[in-house]
Amino acid sequence: MADKNAPGALQVVTTPDYEAMFIGAHPDDNDFGAGATSALWARQGKKIALVVMTDGAEGSEVPSLIDTDLMLTREQEQRMACEVYGVQALEFLRFPDGHLTNSEAARKAVVRLIRKYRPRVIFTHDPSEHIFAPDPDEKPEDTAYLNHSDHRATGRIVLDAIFPAAGNPRSYRELLAEGLQPYRVHEVYLFFTGRDNTYIDVSETIDLKAKGLLCHVTQFGPEADMLERVRKWSEGTAKEAKEKKGLDMRYAESFCRIKLFVPKKEEEEGKEAELEA
Repeated sequence: MADKNAPGALQVVTTPDYEAMFIGAHPDDNDFGAGATSALWARQGKKIALVVMTDGAEGSEVPSLIDTDLMLTREQEQRMACEVYGVQALEFLRFPDGHLTNSEAARKAVVRLIRKYRPRVIFTHDPSEHIFAPDPDEKPEDTAYLNHSDHRATGRIVLDAIFPAAGNPRSYRELLAEGLQPYRVHEVYLFFTGRDNTYIDVSETIDLKAKGLLCHVTQFGPEADMLERVRKWSEGTAKEAKEKKGLDMRYAESFCRIKLFVPKKEEEEGKEAELEA
């Protein structure tokens, strides 16, 4: 670590503005990964921002569709879903769908948003997950799922943006001219992961998750039975929470939770005093 007291050193901001930022590769990824949690936290009065990395232009089975038309349609679907969840801020970065890489441009774009919104927690894809596959001997009728390369790239981009770039005063110094100070994220929650260690009871917002997903008509059609699907998934997650943690939930979402920064007690007390003033 560099000397924080060196002459001219710029102090890193550690006080959050938003409670959480959800960063998914495509429209609907945040909805699938953590839609009920975003709705729950918004209902609790927490400020939520949602980010979509790509333009979603490869998300169709119809080759003749014009890319821009599909992009704009999917963005409108995401806006409608965010209204369902109560998400206050939505950002589209519009990198090419299906071709996302951990590039300088992508990292800088995410750093800019982290410094802009200063989320305490960031939710994103687990970049280490390549294959979700059941044992073919135990479940011979089930098929595997190959994790989309954009999902893995998003996870890598976000983690690299969080550390060291977002909190490093010498990273992307041109952002300082925009008033975007270096900021330290407190926690990361990874979704679509095989390393779940945190379970959130989303029983009161599971129906909102289904309603939000139904906004993505280009992906599921207008008649999708999404409520039954998400209830079934979340019941399975709740069962896992009971087995692993002894938690009693009807519906749950799960994450790999990683703590990066724990504020000192006096910092928390100072923040509370500011809010009361």
